[in-house]
Amino acid sequence: MAFSGTLITIGGTALPGVKSYSVQYNKLWKDAERNMAGNISASLIGVFPKIQIVFRDGLTENEVSTISTLLSAAYFSATYFDPKSKGTKTAQYYASDFELPLLDKTRGLYKSFSVNLIPTSKE
Repeated sequence: MAFSGTLITIGGTALPGVKSYSVQYNKLWKDAERNMAGNISASLIGVFPKIQIVFRDGLTENEVSTISTLLSAAYFSATYFDPKSKGTKTAQYYASDFELPLLDKTRGLYKSFSVNLIPTSKE
């Protein structure tokens, strides 16, 4: 059954205008090295789920204000849909750099933009 809830919230506020959403399961390794036979030896520190979000064209000034206020916090709690577990998870994140390109000044609309949410700890 398809997920029918909110894809992502930050601090309890749903992000408006989400056009696309993906979760990237990044593995972090330590002490990785290969021997002369080409075999690798490494220790997995953990999996860190990065969330990639693209917002749609035509966001209003109010929507952009809400999004940028939420993303500008140093760290925040995000509740997101996790495709791997088919449910929601909550974790601490911070946002990558993002820009807010203006689409139409007279109507106060903004172009599509993207942001990555980077986890502060492993899942």
